[in-house]
Amino acid sequence: MVERCYPFDVAVVGGGTAGVAAAVGASRTGARTVLIERSPYLGGEATNSGVAAFCGFYTCGENPVKVVAGVGDLVLQEMESLGPTLEYVVSATGNKNVNFQPEYLKCALDNLVEKEGVELLLHTSLIDVKVKDGRIQSLQCMDDEGAFTVEADCFVDASGDAALAHLAGANTLWGDEEGRVQVATLPFRLSGVDTSKDMTPAAVEQAVIRAKEAGIPFLTKERGFVLRKEGSSTVSVLLPSVMPTGISAKEMTQMERETRRQVLSYVKALREYMPGMEHAELAVIGPAIGLRETRRICGKDRITAEDVLGRRKRPDTVARGGWKPEIHKDVNKMGTYMEVEGGSYFDIPLGALQSESFENLYGAGRMISSDDAAFAAVRVMGTCFATGHGAGVAAAWQALHGTAEVVKIQEELRRQGALV
Repeated sequence: MVERCYPFDVAVVGGGTAGVAAAVGASRTGARTVLIERSPYLGGEATNSGVAAFCGFYTCGENPVKVVAGVGDLVLQEMESLGPTLEYVVSATGNKNVNFQPEYLKCALDNLVEKEGVELLLHTSLIDVKVKDGRIQSLQCMDDEGAFTVEADCFVDASGDAALAHLAGANTLWGDEEGRVQVATLPFRLSGVDTSKDMTPAAVEQAVIRAKEAGIPFLTKERGFVLRKEGSSTVSVLLPSVMPTGISAKEMTQMERETRRQVLSYVKALREYMPGMEHAELAVIGPAIGLRETRRICGKDRITAEDVLGRRKRPDTVARGGWKPEIHKDVNKMGTYMEVEGGSYFDIPLGALQSESFENLYGAGRMISSDDAAFAAVRVMGTCFATGHGAGVAAAWQALHGTAEVVKIQEELRRQGALV
């Protein structure tokens, strides 16, 4: 068999919100760009796990200010072109979110990357990375025809789990100082729900507590979100939870099985004890568990809790973060928040996207360089659009011009409509 080898300027691994933004940003900068995704569709946690709300497009609290535009806006526009697939809502926690329909998002992302000239490789797994003299040279990938090579001048790891960085031998972190990560959740969808009834986290809690008292097994989190769309009887439920200790096949299998078992118990609990759910039917599980936190890269710079809480502004910014630290460390409880000033944001520096180990490797999305509390603010999908866009433009500029000049990268990001 003839070995397949594909050359590009920029290679992006991971087709979630960060990866799509990175690939589109790189292509718009003029780089020949490939986007590699192991699933049969794009979207990451938004489509794999059915997390049907973009948090982070706006600042938290009252008087929300938009802090993410650029490629994020292109995605929203593509969704709007497909019909009434978006809703701008204030969540139960008082923050402005963009709710969306995940199945339409798959098609919108297909359309966008095709329009922007990105080479898309779905059903493609990264299996190895070739490095030499402090640079990544190529990726070894696998599809059902066998192995092939992707060469590039610069690389963006948007895998969520720092898979590229890990295989390359780059320095990475796992969770906090004690090695604990945030809880993973398996969302599921119910149809036939009377959404005129109370669907608040408090109502969910009352139902789950009653179900636990009645002896329904495998229930963990008592208080959680039910995401609904106006005029629809289908809702997304964010309850089944587990604490990851690793992401090997064995560990992932255990977590998927455990949370699917929880789903069936939650369906029974909600049907029996939550008004409006009496005739609910299980429509979709997952289809994959949603990981909030695994590995992060060690970058040339690092975002800290002080940066986030103090809403620090920086001259080397390539993205804005508007969310507040949202921490999920207990499988039985909802996340807790560290409060910030309403309507405010913090800057994300270029160095937080640059690997300290390899000069041509960038990180994007939830795996950028940050401490534990700061991570809890940058991991949301709206901010992932912003960091992905920044990483993609930076990688493309370096691939085309040989340097990563932050002023030039900022100029290009602004030309593409990003807020920096």
